[in-house]
Amino acid sequence: MKIKILIFLIALALVYASCGKKDEQPQTEQNQQQTTQQQTQQTEQKENPSAEEKKKEEEKKKEEEKKKEEEKKKEEMKKKEEEKKKKEEEKKKEETEKKADVTGEVDSKTQEIDFSKIWPKRCAKCHGKDGKGKLEGVPNLTRPETKSKSLKELISTITTGRQAETEDGEDMPSFKNKLTPEEIEAAAKYVKSLQ
Repeated sequence: MKIKILIFLIALALVYASCGKKDEQPQTEQNQQQTTQQQTQQTEQKENPSAEEKKKEEEKKKEEEKKKEEEKKKEEMKKKEEEKKKKEEEKKKEETEKKADVTGEVDSKTQEIDFSKIWPKRCAKCHGKDGKGKLEGVPNLTRPETKSKSLKELISTITTGRQAETEDGEDMPSFKNKLTPEEIEAAAKYVKSLQ
């Protein structure tokens, strides 16, 4: 009897084992079919993008084009600003050159003003060509007491003017509105250089 039970169990185990294998095979085939279908769908999606994907691509292209246009506009604006700045610099340079021709002055930023060219027009009438005083009562600017004055004091005198007793009764006028601050400074330096 033990043998019959043992044979029965073995037979049952074999039946059960064979049933499991049959079930496994269809599932494996099913899995393979699903995987193949998924791969086919992915390939089709890549080859034939959906409407949403097409829309996204178009939007992306539009954004890229918009960015390119904005960059192009920025470059054009930058070029215009540079050209405008260049024209302004050229205009300033021309004005400086014209002014230098008329007054003998040069832009103080690029070069020191040569006041010896302005002196005859503005100062020689009273102080003479050599600065020793052409009219009576006008100080001799070559004296040590004038030379000992600081540049600041000389600039102040030239800017505000000075009362003096001269033959024609004229005071030294203020040059505040007649000369630029740079020219006044150049005049003070020129007075210091007189001998």
